[in-house]
Amino acid sequence: MNKKIFLKYFGRMVFAASITAILILISSGCSSRKDEPVVLNDSTIVYPSKYQTGILPKVTFSNKISKKTGKPIKPGIIFKLQDQAKLYASVDLEKQIKDGDRDLMIHIDWLDSIGNSFYKKRIDISPSDSSSIITSSISITSEKRRTGNYLVRIFLFRELIAEKYFQLVDSSNYSKLFPPKEKPKSEKQQQKKTTKKKVTKSNSSTEQVKANLVLCKKLSKKTGNPIGAATTFTIKDKAKVKAVVSIEKQDIKTNEQMKFYFDWIGPDGKSFYKKRVVYTTSNPFFTVSNSISISPEKRQPGTYTLQVTFRKKIIAEQKFELTAPTKPDSLKSRN
Repeated sequence: MNKKIFLKYFGRMVFAASITAILILISSGCSSRKDEPVVLNDSTIVYPSKYQTGILPKVTFSNKISKKTGKPIKPGIIFKLQDQAKLYASVDLEKQIKDGDRDLMIHIDWLDSIGNSFYKKRIDISPSDSSSIITSSISITSEKRRTGNYLVRIFLFRELIAEKYFQLVDSSNYSKLFPPKEKPKSEKQQQKKTTKKKVTKSNSSTEQVKANLVLCKKLSKKTGNPIGAATTFTIKDKAKVKAVVSIEKQDIKTNEQMKFYFDWIGPDGKSFYKKRVVYTTSNPFFTVSNSISISPEKRQPGTYTLQVTFRKKIIAEQKFELTAPTKPDSLKSRN
């Protein structure tokens, strides 16, 4: 009798162990992506495939798509809320998987500034399709969207393979970031000031920089994305405030060296830390970052400001609050 009971429970134990082993193998073996992401020069965060035949997508944002080429027109990362305006996300699948006659199931997921998904589009790509670019679009009217930092995520067979941030701003802030160009003067005035006009045009083009600033507690080691994005932070030991700036500069030279300054200003209006960040790039889209400690020994509660400058011009500015740590309820009751 004891032998029968032993065999009964032993069989159940073997079955449970087998199921556990299968689940472990499935969870560890199904992923075809590497754990560490790669940030491309255009700010696309990519999760590379473990195989050489995988997909290396690039995400580009624009208000318009060329009817002839299907490519984005005037791409960027900062866009203005306006009537009847649309924003397109173009995904270039550089290395398309050839998986026999099997279609590729792609999802393009749009997330708001809070992190909630508000629109998702599924696209099935046939092996016979010649084009490697797929698109999805949303309305960016002030009635449907709010200002803030948004995110687009790309999934292949429901597995995250890429993501990229963009910013929506109102018309007043957009005008400050990108002032309108001067109207062309008459032909006589152009002939008289040809040399001077050329120099002015060159300077304005090199200094036209778009910047999107995000403050956060830390960066994810896996995704490279900001974690705890906010404008209010609590002072505590080993805590930091990180600043991540996505830069767009269209007129860029090969291996151009660009110098950015992060100026951290305290509640008294005085600068307490200034950091120069030198970035060498040939791509019009890239990211620079900096951080400060907000431990009790170094910071006091109050309103702080971060200014990011390029060639003595402020390209991004953000105010943030540092608050004192709250006391536990046990300590409050004692007082």
